[in-house]
Amino acid sequence: MSALLDASFLVAAADMSDVNHDAALRWLGRIDEPLLIAGPSLGDADALLQRGLGSDASRRLVDAIVEGSVGLVHPSVSDLVRGADLMASAAEYQPRLIDGVLIAMAERLGIHRIATFERRPLAVLVPSGGGFWVDLEP
Repeated sequence: MSALLDASFLVAAADMSDVNHDAALRWLGRIDEPLLIAGPSLGDADALLQRGLGSDASRRLVDAIVEGSVGLVHPSVSDLVRGADLMASAAEYQPRLIDGVLIAMAERLGIHRIATFERRPLAVLVPSGGGFWVDLEP
């Protein structure tokens, strides 16, 4: 089994001043599964890392992917469709497309852990088969 990392988790792990930094490091210390980042989350993470920590932080993330510490996975067209459907089903909560796509990718890949500190957007989306997909305590 693998764990899918979202941008909020990546930023918390990288930024020592982030309120969730210690929680992210504790989680990384106890997880023994392959770590994956979705292509769209990479773009989110890059924007947040560069704004808060500069381009070196983005470069370290790229290095982690190139070295194989973190795998990079891409959404399929069906993930985009499923993500948009999930987003529409919870429209009153205004989830972003990436939230729906992460759930859709997790469904397709059989992933039951999404490491995030943005629980609310993902919590309003109901994956097929039920279950709570978000796995982090702040």
